[in-house]
Amino acid sequence: MTDVVEAEAPSSTPDVQLAPLGPESVAWSVFGDLTFVLGASHRLLIDVAHPVVAAGVREFSVFETDPYGRAQRTLDMIMGVVYGRESALATARKLRERHVDIKGKNPDGSRWSSLNPEPFHWVHASLVHGVYVQQKLLGRGWNPGEVEKFYLEMRQVGKLYGIRDKDMPAEWADFLVWFDEMTRTRLSRSDITDRVLAVAGSPQAPPIQVPGLAFLWNLTVRPVAGAILTSVTAGLLTPELRELLGLEWTPRRQRMFDALAALSRATVPRLPRLVRLVPQARRAIEQTRPNAKLRSHTVLDVHSADGTRLHTEVHGPDGAPTIVLSHGILCSTEFWHNQIRELSKELRVVAFDHRGHGRSDAPRAGAYTMDHLADDLHAVLDATIPRGTTAVVAGHSMGGIAVMAWAQRYPDDIAERVSSVALVNTTPGEILDNVQFLRGPEFLVSTRRRLAQTAVPLARLPLPKRLPLRRQLVSRVAVGTSADRSVGVEVDRIIGATPARGRGGYGAMLVGLLSTVDPAALTAPTVVIAGRNDRIAPPSRSRWIADRLPDLIELRTFDTGHCGPLECPGEVSATLRELASNNRTAR
Repeated sequence: MTDVVEAEAPSSTPDVQLAPLGPESVAWSVFGDLTFVLGASHRLLIDVAHPVVAAGVREFSVFETDPYGRAQRTLDMIMGVVYGRESALATARKLRERHVDIKGKNPDGSRWSSLNPEPFHWVHASLVHGVYVQQKLLGRGWNPGEVEKFYLEMRQVGKLYGIRDKDMPAEWADFLVWFDEMTRTRLSRSDITDRVLAVAGSPQAPPIQVPGLAFLWNLTVRPVAGAILTSVTAGLLTPELRELLGLEWTPRRQRMFDALAALSRATVPRLPRLVRLVPQARRAIEQTRPNAKLRSHTVLDVHSADGTRLHTEVHGPDGAPTIVLSHGILCSTEFWHNQIRELSKELRVVAFDHRGHGRSDAPRAGAYTMDHLADDLHAVLDATIPRGTTAVVAGHSMGGIAVMAWAQRYPDDIAERVSSVALVNTTPGEILDNVQFLRGPEFLVSTRRRLAQTAVPLARLPLPKRLPLRRQLVSRVAVGTSADRSVGVEVDRIIGATPARGRGGYGAMLVGLLSTVDPAALTAPTVVIAGRNDRIAPPSRSRWIADRLPDLIELRTFDTGHCGPLECPGEVSATLRELASNNRTAR
C-alpha cells in the first residue's frame, strides 16, 4: 500500500443546484429490489480491493462485529440519495461528512484519506458497476439504451456526493474501459478482502433476541446461507478478479451460480412489490402514485444521529418561508392538521413524527431520552431548512421540550437555523409535580410520582382502537371545558393510533423528568402560548419559561386546555403566520 499517496480532495460543498433523481429515472426502476441485497457482499468486496478503501475499512469499519447494522446504515444512505428527492442532497452531504475523519498514514509515512479523489470515486464506481452486474445476472436485465441512461443518472448522483466531474468518465463505454483499467492496475488482494469473503461465507445470526436463535442458526441456516452468499459474491466477479482475489472457481461452482442466478431472474421480477423492493424504494414509489392526497405534499425519510427513520412531511410552495412543527407525546403530524391546511397555502410547512410515533420508526428500549428528542429535531431541521435560510420552529408539549433540549444541545446552530420559536402548551419539566389533575394534598405529590413511575411500563402495552371511558378521560385531562366535543374525539383517535413502544419510551422519560430544561439556552425570539385551563402544562409553567427566555416576544394565554392547536386553531395559526411574516421581512 506504499504506492498510495494523498491527492487533492474534491470539493466539500456539492453544487446545491444539482437535481436529484425522480420516478422517471432508470435508477428508480432497478436500484431498490432484492438484487441490491443479494449483491451487497460483491460490492463490498470490490470496494475493499482498492488499497485506500481497505485501509479505511481496516481501521474504522465494523462490518465484522456489526454486519447487519453496517448494512442497514449503508442501505439507508444509498437509498436516501437515490430515492430521497428533496432530501437527497442533505443525505449525500451527511454521508460525505461521515468520511471526513476516515484517514491515516501508510507504512511508508505517506498519508491517505477516504476523500481522496480516486478512492472516493472508486466506492461510487463499484456501486454503479455492481448494480449493473447484479441486475444483468440476477434481475430483470437491461432494455436497450437503459444502461447508458442509468450511468448518466449515477454520474449525477456522484456529483451530489461531491465527486468532481473530471474524475468520472463521461459515457458508459468510457466507464467500462476505465473500470477494467482500475481492476488491472489498482486493485489487490489483502487481509480485508479475505475477511469480507469470510463474513460472506459464514453469516452471523440476525440481532434478534430469541432464545436459542444463534444455536439453531449456526446448525441449520449458516452453512446454506454461507454457501449461497459465497457463490453469488464470487459469481458476480469477472474471472480476472476471482483470480486476483484468490478465489478458486470450478465448473461445479459455476453450475451452482448459474442455477442460483436463473432462479433469481425467474422469481425476483415477479415478486409483489411488498417483497421485491427494499422499504426505502417502496415508500418512494408509493408516494408518486396518482393519488391526490399523496401529491399534495412530499414525504421524506429523515434519519437521526442513531439511524432512526423519522417520517417527515413538507407541505406548501417551495421557496416560501419555512415553519417546522414538533408535536407532543401520544400524537403525530395529524395533531397539526389545522395549521398545515391553513398555513401551507402560502408557507412551506414541515411536520414530522417523533420516534415511536405516527409513521416514524420505533427504536429499541433506551433510545428515548432528551438527547434523542434534540437529535431528532436537529436531523429534521438539517434536512428540511434550505441552506442560507432560517425557519420558524413550533413545539407543542413534548415537542416544546424538544425545542428547548435542542437549543441546549446545539446552541451554535440556533442563529443559523431558527428565526423565531413558538412554545405551545409546554413545560420545562417536573411534570408530575405540577399537573392539575388527581393532585390531592401536597404531601402526596411524591407518592403520586412513585406510583406513576411504577405504572409507566404499562404504557408499552397495545391499546385497542376504542376503549370505554378513554375519550371521556382524555377530554377531562387534556381538553378545555369550552372546546368542541369533536376535539376530544380527535385526540382520542390520535392517541389510540400511537405505537406502544413510543408511548412507553417517551412516557417513561417524561414521568421521570424531575429536573427542568433551561429555557435560557433558547436565544431566538420566542412566543409562549399557554392554555388558561391546561391541566397538564399549567399557565404557571408557561410563565416560568417566559420569565427565563432571553428574547421573549410575548406570553399569550388562550381559553384552552392542553391542546391549543386543536382547540383554538385560528389563534395558533395566526401566531405562526405572524412569526413567518417577520421572517419573510428579515430575508
